Amino acid sequence: MSLRVKKKKKQSSADEENTEDIKPSEDSDDEFYDVEKVDPSEGPVADSTNADSGTNRAASQEGYFPWKEELECLVRGGLPMALRGELWQAFVGIGARRVKGYYESLLGVVDGGGDSKGSDSPTKECGDGKPKASQDLSSEKWKGQIEKDLPRTFPGHPALDEDGRNALRRLLTAYARHNPSVGYCQAMNFFAGLLLLLMSEENAFWALTGIMDDYFEGYFSEEMIESQVDQLVLEELVREKFPKLVNHLDYLGVQVAWVAGPWFLSIYMNMLPWETVLRVWDVLLFDGNRVMLFRTALALMELYGPALVTTKDAGDAVTLLQSLAGSTFDSSQLVLTACMGYQAVDEARLQDLRNKHRPSVLSSMENRAKGLLAWRSTNGLASKLYNFKRDTEPLVSISTEQLNDSTDGDANQETSSANIDDMYHGLTVNTEIDSMPDPKDQVIWLKVELCRLLEERRSAVLRADELETALMEMVKQDNRRELSAKR
Repeated sequence: MSLRVKKKKKQSSADEENTEDIKPSEDSDDEFYDVEKVDPSEGPVADSTNADSGTNRAASQEGYFPWKEELECLVRGGLPMALRGELWQAFVGIGARRVKGYYESLLGVVDGGGDSKGSDSPTKECGDGKPKASQDLSSEKWKGQIEKDLPRTFPGHPALDEDGRNALRRLLTAYARHNPSVGYCQAMNFFAGLLLLLMSEENAFWALTGIMDDYFEGYFSEEMIESQVDQLVLEELVREKFPKLVNHLDYLGVQVAWVAGPWFLSIYMNMLPWETVLRVWDVLLFDGNRVMLFRTALALMELYGPALVTTKDAGDAVTLLQSLAGSTFDSSQLVLTACMGYQAVDEARLQDLRNKHRPSVLSSMENRAKGLLAWRSTNGLASKLYNFKRDTEPLVSISTEQLNDSTDGDANQETSSANIDDMYHGLTVNTEIDSMPDPKDQVIWLKVELCRLLEERRSAVLRADELETALMEMVKQDNRRELSAKR
C-alpha cells in the first residue's frame, strides 16, 4: 500500500510539471483506486482495530466526527424550522428504536385484555433493548386525564383540529401503554403536541419514547426520584453561583424548587416564549442529556437575578421571575449565556452532584413511608383511641355457667349474699384495659396534632394566595402581549 501511495504522489507531481494534454495511464487509474480500497489481506486487522476502538467510542468521538464542534455551533445557533423535525428524530435516534408494527399493536389492544394481538405483541423487545410492558387496561386511570388535557394543548392551533386531537390522543395512549410505570402525567400532552407539529404520528411516538425513557428516565415516575434529585442539584449550583440572590430568597422564604420545579418538569414548555423553547430543545436533544436544563435555569437566574433582589415578599419574587422568564424573547442571548457562560456545568459534574444528593432523597422517602406505616399502625395513639371508642368487646365478661344460673328466674331469688359475692368474684376483667393510653396523653397528643394541622392549613392558604397572585400576573402579561401584538 505504501509503495502505491508513493508512486501515486510521484506521478501526481510529474503531472503538475507536464501540460494538461497528457492523459494518465490505465496503471495510474488502477493505482488511484487501489489507494482508496482496503487490501483484503489487511481486512481482519482493520476489523479488529474497529472492534477495539468501539469500547472507547465516547473517548475518541472527536476523531470519528471532526465536524462535531461545527455542528454543535450550528445547533446552538438554531435549527431551521423546515428541518427541525427531521433533525430532532436523528438526535433522539428513532431509527434504532423503531419496531415495525409495535405502535399499531399498542393501539390495537382491546380494553379488557380479550384480544390476543394486544396480549402477545407487547412481550417482545423494543429497539432500545427494553421489553415491552404488558398492559392491564382495566386500570388505565389516565384516560380521563388525557381527555381533560386534550383541549388544553395548544388551543386554537390549526394543526390540532379534530384529526390532530385524535392523533394526540392515540399518541398519549400508546405511550401510557408502552410504559405503565409512568403512564400519563400532565405536561406530557405538550411534549407530544410539539412533536406532532414537527413530524408524523408514529415518528412522534418514538421520539417521545426516547425523550421520556432515556433523557428523563425516572423523572415522571410515581416517586419522581430523579426530579427531586435534580432540584437539590440545581439548588446547590444556584447557591454556588449566586450567593447574594440565594440569601435574599432565603430571607423571603422562597425555595429555588418553587420556580425551577415547573421549569424542569415542563422542559420550559409554556414557561418561555415559543421560539426560545424550540432553541432550548434543539440543544437539549442534541446533547443527549439534561445539562441544558441546568444551564438554562442558571442563565435565567443570571439575567433576572438583579431584579429579584429588589422584591419585598415571596409572592412578588415568584411573580416577577415567572413574568420575566415568560418575556425572554431574545433566545440567542439566553442560549449563548447558558452554553458559553456555564460550560463547567457538564454531565460529569451533574452526575457527581446527583450521586451526592440521591441518598438523602431516598432516605427521606423511606422516612415518609415509615411515618405513614407508623400512623397506620395499631400501636399508634390515635389508633388506640379509635379502638377504645369503637371496640365492641365488653370490659367485663361473665361465664356461661353464671349466665345460665342468672336466667333461672324465681329459682335463684333465694340466693344468699354469699353466693352473690362468689358470682362477682367469678367475673373476668379484660386485661386490655391496662394497656389503654392515659386520657391526659390523648388530650396532649390531640392538641399537638390539631396545632400541626392548623399550621399546615395556614401555610397552604398562603401558598395558594401566592400562586393565585402569580397566575393573575401571568394572565395580565399575556393580555398585554396580545394587545401589543394587535397594535
